[in-house]
Amino acid sequence: MMKYGAEPIEHRFTLSFKEMEQRGQWQDIYLGIHMENGESYPEDLLDPSVLVICNQDGDIVQIVLQDEGCDCEFQFTLSEKSQIESFVQPIVA
Repeated sequence: MMKYGAEPIEHRFTLSFKEMEQRGQWQDIYLGIHMENGESYPEDLLDPSVLVICNQDGDIVQIVLQDEGCDCEFQFTLSEKSQIESFVQPIVA
């Protein structure tokens, strides 16, 4: 997780499914994010969660890092996105 424009910093975390919601042509999947032992959230990130937006075929269109339920100035690294994609695939299959 990193602020937009900053150097990537990898964080180790686990995910949990919270809810899935149909929104027109999109499926919104909300995930909880839990830091592994010894890891901490980046400074200024208070209560992160994940919004994964998929199309009707289950293809991931966007992965959004949210803070306190809103879009924020942070984003996931490529490997963190890959971890999220692997977690979500069985949910939308």
